[in-house]
Amino acid sequence: MNEIQKEWWCVDLGQSGQIAPEVFGRFTESLLRFTPDLVQGKNRVFLEMGRTKKLFKLESVAARIRALGERLSVDSSLFRFGIGLTLPRAWVQTRWRTLDPRSLPLDAYFDFIDPIHQFQLNRAMNERLHVFRALGMKFIDSLFSVPKEAWLVRFGEEFDSFLENHEYGFHFSASRFVPEASLSETTQWNAEEYVLDADSLIFGIKPLIDRISGRVYSLHLALRKIEIRMKLDRPVPDRLIELSFTFPQTSRILLLKLLREKISFEMSREPLSDPVVEIEVKVLETLEREPTSERFAFSEKDEQVESEKERWLELVSYLGLKLKNRDDVFQAEVTEHPLPEKSWKKVLMNEPIGEAKLDRISHLFARRPIRFFSDPYPLFRMGPYLKLNHVLWKICEISEGERIAGHGWDADETEGFDRTYYRVKVSNAVNQVEDWWIYKDEQLGKLNLHGIY
Repeated sequence: MNEIQKEWWCVDLGQSGQIAPEVFGRFTESLLRFTPDLVQGKNRVFLEMGRTKKLFKLESVAARIRALGERLSVDSSLFRFGIGLTLPRAWVQTRWRTLDPRSLPLDAYFDFIDPIHQFQLNRAMNERLHVFRALGMKFIDSLFSVPKEAWLVRFGEEFDSFLENHEYGFHFSASRFVPEASLSETTQWNAEEYVLDADSLIFGIKPLIDRISGRVYSLHLALRKIEIRMKLDRPVPDRLIELSFTFPQTSRILLLKLLREKISFEMSREPLSDPVVEIEVKVLETLEREPTSERFAFSEKDEQVESEKERWLELVSYLGLKLKNRDDVFQAEVTEHPLPEKSWKKVLMNEPIGEAKLDRISHLFARRPIRFFSDPYPLFRMGPYLKLNHVLWKICEISEGERIAGHGWDADETEGFDRTYYRVKVSNAVNQVEDWWIYKDEQLGKLNLHGIY
């Protein structure tokens, strides 16, 4: 099997000064949302995009990378981007905007030798270029006018590295970027700032949540549990607040809403005795999630879908916090099981049902009730009436029957059944009208109420 061809994308931050290592590390970590294979250089990052599961356009990725840089207060207007089949070529194309040896200046000689660290030429390097220029050479192409054996005798391994990286570069050795193992963010205050109430805490925690959310998203994780540790002004035990999520969280906005409610409740139950001087947000549990490119789409439709998904997640997450037990909150997913009471199942929060699957089962939606009983209620027919729990309901209208049966080959799973379903409109003595979904068990001859429209 042929090895997948690599394609390196280079992001040069173009900063004249050295960027703080912590900021540069966070910026590099944020690029993991595009590909897990990253290499850090001096104020530059290389992304290996040949094996990513999603297809990205350089224009859209560049726009997102600039936005990520601005979040870290890095001047993204200086960013430069380039693409090459090898890492050295990606850097040379980024810096000089060409790979044509007839147009590349002699300075690109050292860019091929060390594309990771080299940016400014030292004295020895300038002397080397002076030798080339003294021989009347101006461009990289001129170096090949002299037999390479002559250069190898004069410059040895250095020129050999240039030739290797210029012609091939596929074996260029570079360490892959590894993110920090722990996921935590900390901020500190002076005691004079007097951070004591819930609103002040939320205001101070928000930047930490922003950074945590961005990091877990870049690492293709979702949050299951976080811990808020508050250090008080006096030497007393730290105040700890844990927040568990019914469904794994990736939304920064939703996370802040849930956290606001949790902190407000905890502060009302047990107010702080002293001002907070330090807060740490620490991730305790995560869940791996499938990489996605939805966040990088700019269409109005995609934004609307994302907004609706976040509102749904907000609703079920609030229910989970109120009910405490994760098993009490679930998503019901329609299945194609022949037995109606087994035609849905409990699942954790999944992606929306795919269109192909939805087409296969959408014809059932209009014919099925909104309220569905997993244990049908027995009915008794008394002339034009149906008796349910000692109450008589008059039959007003009956639809055509729908036969649903379980056959011999699925008897072990469905226990065998043969039913005829009817949609029946009924009314009681106080003129309350309801629309029932009932069935007659053809094997036992009994009527049962299965749902209400």
